[in-house]
Amino acid sequence: MARTVNPADEARRFLDALDEKADGITALLADTKADVARSSYSAYKRFADAVNDFDSFCILIEYRIKRVPEGEERTTLEARFQSARLAHMSRQLKTSIEMMAVVASAKELPLGAKDLFLRELRAIYTLKNSLSSPPFDGNLPAETAHDVELAEKILREIIERAPALLDLSMGADGGDAADAAAEEGAAGN
Repeated sequence: MARTVNPADEARRFLDALDEKADGITALLADTKADVARSSYSAYKRFADAVNDFDSFCILIEYRIKRVPEGEERTTLEARFQSARLAHMSRQLKTSIEMMAVVASAKELPLGAKDLFLRELRAIYTLKNSLSSPPFDGNLPAETAHDVELAEKILREIIERAPALLDLSMGADGGDAADAAAEEGAAGN
């Protein structure tokens, strides 16, 4: 006989696990920042994987909460879930901005920097859009609202410089985008 699971209990259990995943991501941050500053990307890979796991888990939780009947209990679960998502997205946006700054300040872009750059570009774009939409728009803490504005500025600058940064030009040499960004950075010094 199949065991009946209370959807609210299941959602609470998943939210507890989400909190643990968020703590794990926070623990990875210091190593990741130090690693990237040394042009090493092993800790960054672990961080990126943990963020992907968190984001995927959020999808599962969202659907679990939708199975809870309408009412106060569901409203409480939704509020807890949105609070956890907001904290995670705020932390992830700040981290993505910091990673872009590290890559931008590098004298030379080492192997792996292009992948980091492209992943963080996508992350900044996605996070900026998510935090500027319901249920978060207009309800952001001041620091997160500032980071959203900063993300918008970064995206505008990258879009202006995209051909050089992403090697979108149709040049015959087929050079790496990281080489193009490094050359542009050297020319700016």
